[in-house]
Amino acid sequence: MKNLFKKVSPRFVSRDKEQSFLEHLEEFRTMLIRCLMAVAIATVVCIPLAKPLLNWLKAPLLRVAEQNHYTLELITTSPVEGFVQVMKIIFCTGILLSLPFIIYFVACFVFPGLKAKEQKLLVYGGLAGAVLFAGGVTLCYSVTLPIAIKIMFYFNNYLGTTANWKIDTYLSFVMQLLIGFGLIFELPLILLLLGHLGVISTAQMRKYRRHVIIAILIIAMALTPGPDVISQLQMAIPLYILYEVCILILLIRNRKSGKEKEGSGK
Repeated sequence: MKNLFKKVSPRFVSRDKEQSFLEHLEEFRTMLIRCLMAVAIATVVCIPLAKPLLNWLKAPLLRVAEQNHYTLELITTSPVEGFVQVMKIIFCTGILLSLPFIIYFVACFVFPGLKAKEQKLLVYGGLAGAVLFAGGVTLCYSVTLPIAIKIMFYFNNYLGTTANWKIDTYLSFVMQLLIGFGLIFELPLILLLLGHLGVISTAQMRKYRRHVIIAILIIAMALTPGPDVISQLQMAIPLYILYEVCILILLIRNRKSGKEKEGSGK
């Protein structure tokens, strides 16, 4: 990891002289244009990927329906609905694909004004955030989404109705779950950053455990679509485990820094 930072950091060297407001504004305009171009190019690249991506989003639904012999039909209810959904998939995937380039362009604009320690913290935090987001999406797609679909099918059978679901409703349901899990898994990174900056302490995190549990449940209810208690618990339980891991990491860090201070004092 240190070697990676050494290779990347020369691109973010500090500026040799102070810049005027207009010079900063010009750099900001250049950065913004590059970000928009990255989104446009990535969106065009994703056009041929629309069908495979749609199949990937539908795979959990079709797999659960086939395994349990459920009757299923995804429908559109307007002439333009299919076109709109394809465009939505292409655009969302284009933004996701262009995100690393956007982060790079923003870093080129911001990093020269930061110290080396702050640059390192942001690089490591960005990598950790990407891993946590991917972990949340993977957990949702492989575990939570199939269970949520089974629950929906169960109530359809309970009512004796056939599952004729609108494609836009299903895709919105899936995207909300996937993005919700990805974003909620960023919370431990925020806690670690606040702990590193001294804004919160491990004593406070342990003292307010009960409040945190309630807050996690509320967040899970807000980010999961519908009154699906199972999905909410599948989001809340890993998040609380990550909360405890954050406390452990901060405790280890504090003890290590305390020993270093004692060593330097001697």
